[in-house]
Amino acid sequence: MRPPFVFAAFLAFLCSWAPLGAAGAPGAATRPAAAAGESQAAGVLQQLLGGTSPLFVAGRQLDLESLQRLYKAEDFSLIWVGHEARIAALATALADAAEDGLDMAMPAEAQTGGKGIGAAERDLLLSDAALRLARALAAGRVQPQEIEDDWAIPTPAFDAAEALAHALGGDRLGPWFAALAPQHLRYTQLKAALAHYRDLARAGSWPKIPRGATIKLGMADDRVGLVRARLVAEGYLPADAPGDNTFDAALEAAVRAYQLRNGIVVDGAVGPKTVAAMNVPVRARVDQIALNLERWRELPRDFGKSYILVNVPGEQLEVVQDGATVMTMKVIVGDPGHPTPVVQSRIAAVTINPPWRVPLSIARSEIVPKVKADPRYLEKNEMVMKGAYLFEQLPGPKNPLGRVKLEMPNKFDVYLHDTSTHGTFERAARALSHGCVRMEEARELAAYVLDPVKWTSGDIARAIDSGETRRLEVMRHLRVELLYFTAFVDADGAVEFRDDIYGRDKRLRAALLGEIATAAIKSAQASR
Repeated sequence: MRPPFVFAAFLAFLCSWAPLGAAGAPGAATRPAAAAGESQAAGVLQQLLGGTSPLFVAGRQLDLESLQRLYKAEDFSLIWVGHEARIAALATALADAAEDGLDMAMPAEAQTGGKGIGAAERDLLLSDAALRLARALAAGRVQPQEIEDDWAIPTPAFDAAEALAHALGGDRLGPWFAALAPQHLRYTQLKAALAHYRDLARAGSWPKIPRGATIKLGMADDRVGLVRARLVAEGYLPADAPGDNTFDAALEAAVRAYQLRNGIVVDGAVGPKTVAAMNVPVRARVDQIALNLERWRELPRDFGKSYILVNVPGEQLEVVQDGATVMTMKVIVGDPGHPTPVVQSRIAAVTINPPWRVPLSIARSEIVPKVKADPRYLEKNEMVMKGAYLFEQLPGPKNPLGRVKLEMPNKFDVYLHDTSTHGTFERAARALSHGCVRMEEARELAAYVLDPVKWTSGDIARAIDSGETRRLEVMRHLRVELLYFTAFVDADGAVEFRDDIYGRDKRLRAALLGEIATAAIKSAQASR
């Protein structure tokens, strides 16, 4: 819902703002005066937009290049002044943008005017607000490639000036603004989550849990009541949930659900990590959801009907076919020193019994020191040296790629693969790799993308058992999205949160606040 006070202010503004030159009762005599006023405004607009220096109106720097193109397309006519319906549509869109996590209020000078603010200046302020809102909804406010050096998905192509001119020509501003944000179900679900957590924030802060010994089923502790109240506040328990200071079965079940949706070991006990997550303020969760909505707007709009999506902070892979999820599995992603990049690619082939060509950075920092310490290290690990700092680990049970690799060409040379250490999938936090994505069910996904007539599960098993390295063409060249969301809605409709393991949320927040130069932020990816 848009804030009522904003909309009311604009209604009052519309009612009080008469078209230029309209003095007294309407009649034929007013038209020449109106035409003269329009001609004068057009001249002022051309003068204001004719330079190359930054354009400032009422102390605000406006987007000169976009405004020049917009007003040229409109023959330097006033776009908003005298067009109350357009202003109302813009006011509504700006108010509604709060539902998308955007705070983009109309400049006050566009409503009240002021010293040096004539019709032309007011019109420019309104146009600039419309352009900025459109761009924020359609492509986000930050270019991720400018704050991350391991982000390889371009933001949506969007010409705000051209699109706004087209919308003005069709007199459909309201529907146009409404359609600019992502229409993906995951985005709309996250918008609903934002509204819900804002309601929680308006209700007040939830209880803070003091640190102390781990609380387990059957224990009595003065903090149990606070834990119960904390879970009631977020909806994990009903408001009338009974209980005292004893940790009962109902509370344990709620704790388990909370841990599952926050990426914590699901043991039903309230230990340090669970307490730390519960003590994240509700307003911080609101901010986290808004940042992830911003990240959605920076992504391409169409993933297609069938694709593979890996949410890196969620440490989960999902296969979507014709819009429905048909397979999910746990994954292991890059550790904070070797982050998994944000990449869009396609499955090109499946390699059975892949050798591992050790990346140069790993060879220098890890393999060479181990070889120097133990001359038999290569032999023990079934590795061969193929040149200076060039090592290859042969296929086999010790190979970190496991027995299956799904190739997906990309600039960072990361891919999806099996692993030789399946026990690590039992961990709740699985940011453990050097950047590639290890899959819990690699053989199942390989069978899914291969031609089922040529390659049954039995055929794949026999090919693996042979020990021979084989590169197989796939039938499903599925698109692969390696993405980064620390707040998302799961398949059950529940809101989940994860830690910002690579600091991407932190950097995005700083860029939005203008606290950092966008080109100055680098990840650890360059060291891979």
